[in-house]
Order: sequence, then structure tokens, then C-alpha cells
Amino acid sequence: MKNTQFLKRMVVMSIVVVTVWLFWPSMPQQQIMVNDALMKRLPIEAINLPAAAVQKKTTLALTPEKITLSDSATLVAKVYAATLKFPIYSQPLTDKDFDRLQPNHFNPQSIPVDDAGSQVTAALSQYRYTYPEPVFATLTGVNIDNAELQLVDIATGKVLLTSKFEQDEDNWYAQFEGRRNLPRQLQVTITALINGKYITIALALKYVDSIATLEGFNAPFHQDADMVLSANLTTREQGLYRIRANLFDANNQPIAHLVAKEKLSKGSSHINLKVHQSVLKGKQAPFYLATFSIELMSPAAGKPTKYGNSAIKKYEIKDFAISSLSDIPYQPSAQEQQRLQLLQNMAAGR
Repeated sequence: MKNTQFLKRMVVMSIVVVTVWLFWPSMPQQQIMVNDALMKRLPIEAINLPAAAVQKKTTLALTPEKITLSDSATLVAKVYAATLKFPIYSQPLTDKDFDRLQPNHFNPQSIPVDDAGSQVTAALSQYRYTYPEPVFATLTGVNIDNAELQLVDIATGKVLLTSKFEQDEDNWYAQFEGRRNLPRQLQVTITALINGKYITIALALKYVDSIATLEGFNAPFHQDADMVLSANLTTREQGLYRIRANLFDANNQPIAHLVAKEKLSKGSSHINLKVHQSVLKGKQAPFYLATFSIELMSPAAGKPTKYGNSAIKKYEIKDFAISSLSDIPYQPSAQEQQRLQLLQNMAAGR
């Protein structure tokens, strides 16, 4: 009995490890901080239901379905098998893939400011900034008398700069120019005077110096089943770089998410992004690339990923003949097939 329980635990751990290995997101997640002191001061009122309503008890019968270890492994195997229909470097993209279409999106933060449920909402124009990008902040809500923004070093608590909000028709705006060599751990603290009381909102962000710049692309060429686009980079450090971009059609509809990794030396370098013919079926030229992301991957545990910037907003692809691409379906690599086989074996209980 003890051996059976031990084996079950080992299988669960294996499924979790493999799932994380295959699907762990590469983009850092935005952290949202709330002013706890303000939240604690706001009372929460209980709602008293009428007596008649209380007497009528409704029983909801919930019958949870048992999800077995085999079910979990089978689901993971199916999802991974679906991704292998296309190469990992050229995955289909739809308008529902928000994280890939807006990888640097900032989630606005709202907090209540009175017992009536009125709220104030603060937001930044994006989550991660690369020098020399300016930082824009907005504040919306009623009865705002004035507001101030401070950039704070979280590690020391030191205020690095201050900017006053200015009012437009409906919103309040503030901004500050970018700086080099800012601390890694930063937050924007917004203090606003509302209804005669001061409220504070803390917003997390990152501000980094660019480690590489995407300068542009060479004309595309075909290589078997791939349309190849050579990206021209200026790198400031050597290491393993990753570049990502989204491919769109002439109607601004997303087609594919492209990824490439390569070890580069310092100076002028190139990385080839590839578009597989399988994602171009039924699509009409011209196309364009946008939503660029440049990263210098962490060389070791505890060392941060570094980010680059792009000198271009988009790159138009003209006069490329899709008919020049081979129509041979994508064949997963030996490593990808081994991963899939591992998952299928786990699903089958082997």
C-alpha cells in the first residue's frame, strides 16, 4: 500500500515537472501592489437578506468529477502534440492570444476611495521600459483635487524623482523622462488628494538599459518550407539572445508568432526568424512583422534576463512568393518526439 502511494506521488510530481518544462511562460509577469493600509480602513458591509428569502434554502448538488493521474497526463500530451503540428519557431497566432500580441501590457489598478464604491484607477503606458523611453502615467476617478507621482527604489526606499499630475478633460496625466542605470527593483507611487483625503497607489514597473538594438531586416528568402528573415542586431554584450516577433497580414490580422535563439558576439550580428509554410496557407501577401522583443537570456541562476529595444516599429514583407516554399509538413525533432513519447507513456501508465 505504501509503495502504491509513493508511486502515485512520483507520477504526480513527474507530470507537474514535465508540464512546467514544456509550457512555462518566458515573459516576466507583472506584479500589482495594493495600498493595504487604505483597504483596511474601508469597512465591508454585510447584506441582510429578507427573512422569506432566508427561509427558502436552495441546495446545490455539486458532483465533482474525479480527475485521475492518467487524465492529467493525457491532457498534457494532447496539448503538446497539437503544438508539434507546427514548428516551435513558427506557431499560429490569433487575435485571442493577448499575451503574445501585447507582451508588455500594463494592467490598470483600481482601488475604492469611499464607502459608496467610488474608485480611482491608475495605469502606466506599459510594464517594462527601455532607455530612453519616457514613462507615462494616467489617473482616473472623480473628485481628484491633485496628484503626484514618485519613482521609488524599493530596496532602499529612496525617492529617485517626482512629477506632478496635470488634468485633462477626464483624466490626470504625469510623465518623466528615462534615465540610465536605474535600480532593478522599482515602483511608481502615486499620491492623490480625493475628497480631502490622501490615497496612495503603488505600481510595479521595470526600467532597463538596452542590451541590444534591432536595426532592421534583410530581404526575405526561401529555405525549403521556410520564409527566412534575417534580423540585423547591434549587441552590447555577448551571450545567448532570443528575438520574438509577430507576423500579420495586410488587414492587420495576426498570422504567426516567431521565435529564434542564437549565441551572438558583441557588435553587429544576425538572427534568422523563420516562417513555416504551414502558417501561411490561405494567407495573402503583403505581410509585416511587429511586436519585437529582444532578450539576452540569463547565463546562470540568480542573474537577470536583459532586454533590448527596436529601432523599427514594423517591417513590411513585399514581393515574396509563397509558392516558392516547399509544402512538406513539419517533422518534429528527435527531442520533441522524445518529449511527446514521455508524456504518452505517462498517460498510458507506463
